[in-house]
Amino acid sequence: MNKMTRTDRLAGVAFVGRIGGLNGKSGIAGFVEPLAGVKPYSPGLLTVALGGSRLLSTYVQQLPFYRAQNVAVLSPRNEEMSTKGRLFYAMCIRANAFRYSAFGREANRTLGTLEVPDDLPDWVSTAQIPTYSGLSRAIAPDVDLNDPHEWPRFVLEDLFTVKKGRRVTKAQRVPGTTRFIGASEKNNGITDMCDLEPMFDSHCLTVPYNGSVGFAFYQDRPFCASDDVQVLIPKEEVTRWALLFVATIIRVEKTRFSYGYKWNMARMKKTTIRLPADASGEPDWAYMDSIMRACRSRRPSPRGSAMCATWTRKSRPR
Repeated sequence: MNKMTRTDRLAGVAFVGRIGGLNGKSGIAGFVEPLAGVKPYSPGLLTVALGGSRLLSTYVQQLPFYRAQNVAVLSPRNEEMSTKGRLFYAMCIRANAFRYSAFGREANRTLGTLEVPDDLPDWVSTAQIPTYSGLSRAIAPDVDLNDPHEWPRFVLEDLFTVKKGRRVTKAQRVPGTTRFIGASEKNNGITDMCDLEPMFDSHCLTVPYNGSVGFAFYQDRPFCASDDVQVLIPKEEVTRWALLFVATIIRVEKTRFSYGYKWNMARMKKTTIRLPADASGEPDWAYMDSIMRACRSRRPSPRGSAMCATWTRKSRPR
C-alpha cells in the first residue's frame, strides 16, 4: 500500500491488509487509487490474514478491493451462498487462530487444510444481522470544512468567563438530582448525582485540569463542579451546537498539558485555540453551529449525541 496513491472512499478502492480485531474496518487499511489494468476483487469474497499479530482475521468484504501479499481471498464454491452463510464460515475460520502464531506457524501453507462444517446450522438463516437501515438523517445539510490550519487563534478568556468548581468531598454529598461534574472523561463528566444546590447554570463548558485533563463537555442542565474542573461561561450569545464545536477543539489542546504541567486557571485563561472566523475576524459561531448540526442525527441517541467532523481542505463560500 505504501507504493500506491492513497485517496478517499468515494474515489478509491479498498485495500485489505492484515488488520484484525473487532474494529469495524473489515481489515481495510485504507483506500487507494485504482491501478490501470488491475481489476479489484469483487464484493462478497472472504479475506483471511495469513500472518502478523492478527492471524486468521477473516471478513466478508462489502466493497471492491485490492489485498496485501499475506492476505488470502476465498471465493465460495456455491456462488449463491448468502451473506449470513459467508459470515458463518468467516467465524469458523477465525476460531482456528489459536493454532497459529505470528512469525512462527503462520497460515500460508495450511489454510486450505482447516476443517469447517459441510452444512450451515439452521440458526444461521434466521440470525439477525445489524444493518444501517432505519438510521436517522442529519438535522442539517452537509457542510464543507476548510483547513483548520488557516483558522486564527483566539484567547479563551476573551470568549469565556472562566470559573473554578468547589471542593466537595464524597462524604459531604448524598444522592440527589443535581449533576456533580468531576475530573472524568466519561458520562459527560458526571461522576454522580447529589443533593446540593447547583453552583452553575446550564449552557456552558466544563474542562478538568486534573485527572482526565482537557476532556471538555457541554452542560445542558444546572450542575455542581469539583475543584478539579474549570467552567467556561460564554461571554456572548452562542448556541449549544457552537459550544459543542469549541469543546471538540479544546480537547485537541489537552496534549499540551500533563500532571507536571497542569492546565490551571491562569494557563487556561491565556490558552489560545483555533476557530473559524468571519470576514471581520470574529469567531464564526454560525459556521460552527452549521458544522455540528450536520453531524447530529434527527433522532437522539439514548447514550447522548456524538459529535464528529472530518477535516478536508475545501474552502467554504463566504
